[in-house]
Amino acid sequence: MIGWREPKDDEGLAAETHDAAGPTPISLLMLVHNEAPVIEGVVRDYHREVIGRLPGSEFIVVEDGSRDGTTEILDGLRGELGLTVIHRDERRGYTAAMREALSLPKHDLVFFSDSDGQHDPRDFWKLANRIRTADLVIGVKSPRRDPWYRIVISRVFNALIAAMFGLRVSDINSGFRLMTRRLVDDLLRDEWRLRACIASELTIRAHCRGYAIAEVPVRHRARPFGRSKGLPLSKIPRAVAHIVRELLVLRRMARDGRL
Repeated sequence: MIGWREPKDDEGLAAETHDAAGPTPISLLMLVHNEAPVIEGVVRDYHREVIGRLPGSEFIVVEDGSRDGTTEILDGLRGELGLTVIHRDERRGYTAAMREALSLPKHDLVFFSDSDGQHDPRDFWKLANRIRTADLVIGVKSPRRDPWYRIVISRVFNALIAAMFGLRVSDINSGFRLMTRRLVDDLLRDEWRLRACIASELTIRAHCRGYAIAEVPVRHRARPFGRSKGLPLSKIPRAVAHIVRELLVLRRMARDGRL
């Protein structure tokens, strides 16, 4: 059994995760698009607080058509930190980048985080402490530092998912999560439908297949630079129509045993 515990500030590497054979390596995945003001600090923080404490781990960054200097920054960090950087000249979108990222890990535990600097990498250890009894651990932003309308939409959406699928979670579309490779490989066999919130769909599919899902509260920061990468208010009505339509399809699939 893997033994995890969150490092204390004065423990250094003594607080790594261990099983009988030693530290348990992970695959850390990060999607990036136009994050030049923050990406170097974010990558260095995650490398120091997570990868550096788990020898043998891999740090995979999928960069999706950035035009603001992000690519050059990542190229400069690649050799120094041992990153695997996948660059695409043309932007394909979050869902396509997510599918590619999830196809790359080599380890049995897959940690995914957004790249905007709003999460604290030290909270990885909170998720890790729960993965012994779950296939998916979701970090719940607590408190959430987003615009008020996104918080309201999220609460309504979580309630809708509970009503439609019997899945009661507090932050279904969170971009801070730890998964088993077994679950990831299973999800990659599917054709995904929810372009606007793919993390939610993957959570729904995991739930419908009987995978164990847990949540833990994690810290959330206001975005340090620029605007949120979430949908602007003007595009939300169209996105809502798409989401509701596809959720109805997913519910029919679940009832028919096809999800």
